[in-house]
Amino acid sequence: MRTWAQTLHDLLDISPLESRAIVLDESVTNPREVIDGVVALLAPAAAQRGLRPSVSVDQTVATLILADSARFGQIFFHLLNRTIQLNTRGEIAVVVQADPLNAGSQRITIKLMDTGSDAVHVAQQPLFGPSADPAFAGEWPAHLDACLALCQILAQRMQGELLVTNDSTSAIRASFSAPFSVEQWGPSAELTSNAQAPLFAIAAPSQDVATSASSEPFERRYLDALSEEGINLHTFLSAWRRSMTDDLDRLSGLHRQHDIDGLPTLLHRLSGAVGLVGARSLMEALRRASTAPDQEASAIDSLIERGRTLVTQFDTAIDPQWSTIR
Repeated sequence: MRTWAQTLHDLLDISPLESRAIVLDESVTNPREVIDGVVALLAPAAAQRGLRPSVSVDQTVATLILADSARFGQIFFHLLNRTIQLNTRGEIAVVVQADPLNAGSQRITIKLMDTGSDAVHVAQQPLFGPSADPAFAGEWPAHLDACLALCQILAQRMQGELLVTNDSTSAIRASFSAPFSVEQWGPSAELTSNAQAPLFAIAAPSQDVATSASSEPFERRYLDALSEEGINLHTFLSAWRRSMTDDLDRLSGLHRQHDIDGLPTLLHRLSGAVGLVGARSLMEALRRASTAPDQEASAIDSLIERGRTLVTQFDTAIDPQWSTIR
């Protein structure tokens, strides 16, 4: 949500880039959650162009770092947006790695690579322009040069490097790397314990989670926060539901065809999408499934059913004004 709000703010800002005061507001940040959230935001735009973003985060990447999460996400948002616009069909691989610097910090590198065999270089089109998906259309044009210039400044403020290429023969479309202080190297004992729970276990609901035999828990505060930032929930959820439905249909097809190789990437992408709307229990179950060596048929069936239940809930989740969650 913070990444999306910051991105919109800068896209709407008509003041010269050199006159803007850019201050990094660092806090404890989970880089995996930021990356997954950005991928979920841009998944509908990628699907419109026949693209499939996949994310691979190395285990050496710290669980928690000290960073400005909104600005960190903003850099990745613009690089992924740019990569989507440079391709027409295929897969975009997001590879995240880390190199140790000292006992308390590491350099994190994000590479965006074109792995689709039929991907070609095409003219860039504004993601938010008239030709984009109506669910994401708006009155703000995405000036890619200005966005890239802003990202270069942000990367420099983070003491990092940002590289992009227009070479259609190069697999690497863009990369960003910067040093970050580490707050937590690995998952906590609590998270490790949760990871050993049954694949389709549902966490105990909190007071702001809807639960019943035919509902999937989600935290309404995630969507309330988007609404408070001025984001039209109907527009957002319409695109989100379409993307989720497409991925769930694809997951069901792969499951019926016993295509084990294609399951992990799709399960991981779905985990990012459901995490964006606060369905933490389903997010964790999907993430565990994406890393499990073998998935039982009943577990995958359960995840598909839970995903469809969540999508159905959002069909009636918005009031007639399309501004708040019921």
